[in-house]
Amino acid sequence: MTQPTGFAVAIDGPAGVGKSTAAKIVAKNLGMTYIDTGSMYRAIALYNVRQGINIQNEANVTATLPFIKINLTPGRIYLNGEDVSEAIRTQAISDATSTIAPYPAVREMLSTKQKEIAATGQVVMDGRDIGSYVLPWAQVKIYLDADSGIRAARRAAELAKKGQPVDITQIRQEIEERDHRDKTRSHSPLVKAKDAICIDTGHMTIEEAVTTITMHIEAARRKQCSIDSQED
Repeated sequence: MTQPTGFAVAIDGPAGVGKSTAAKIVAKNLGMTYIDTGSMYRAIALYNVRQGINIQNEANVTATLPFIKINLTPGRIYLNGEDVSEAIRTQAISDATSTIAPYPAVREMLSTKQKEIAATGQVVMDGRDIGSYVLPWAQVKIYLDADSGIRAARRAAELAKKGQPVDITQIRQEIEERDHRDKTRSHSPLVKAKDAICIDTGHMTIEEAVTTITMHIEAARRKQCSIDSQED
C-alpha cells in the first residue's frame, strides 16, 4: 500500500464509552467522513447467522469471508448489495459479533478494507484497534474509556428506550467479559496506542466529549498546516 495522503482521526476504546456517537458528531461538525468499523463486523456476523453457520467454529466463519462484500455510504452499510443498517442492530447480532470479531481472518479482511478507505480523504474512524493497528499513521489518536458500571447503565438505558428487556447486572458482566476478550485476543488486541490521548467519558456529556475531541483535532490540523507551509 502506498503512503497514505489523507487526514485521519482514530477513536478507540471499549464498548459503551460513546465512541460511535462522538465520532459521528465530530465528523459531521468538521465535514469529515465517519467510518463505522463496528458495523462492518456486525455485517459479517449477520451473514453468518442468516446462513446458519456455527459461529463458535472459527474455520466455518473464515470460510464464509470470500462470499461477503461490504460497502459503506454515509450512515448506511450494505451486505452483498442489501442495506442492512437496521438488521445489524439487534442484540442477537451484537452477541454474534462479539464471537466472530476476535477471529484473525475476520479482522484482517476488515482492517485491509478500512486502511484502503482511510488512505485518502478526511476520515473519523472508531473501533478498538484503529490507532494501534489499522491506522498507526493517523494524525489524531483518541482513546475513550469509562468505568464498566457507567457503561452498563448507558447500555441499559438504550435497551429500555427500544422496549427491550433490561438486566443491568447481566449487561455489566457481558461488558466486562467483552473487555477481557478484546484486551487479550491474539490479533490486534484493544490497547491504548502510545501516542493516543486518553479521555475518560464516564462523567462527561456527549457534548463535552465532542468538544474535547474536536479541540485535539483542530490543534493537529493547525500543526499540519504549519508543517505544510514550511515545506512549501
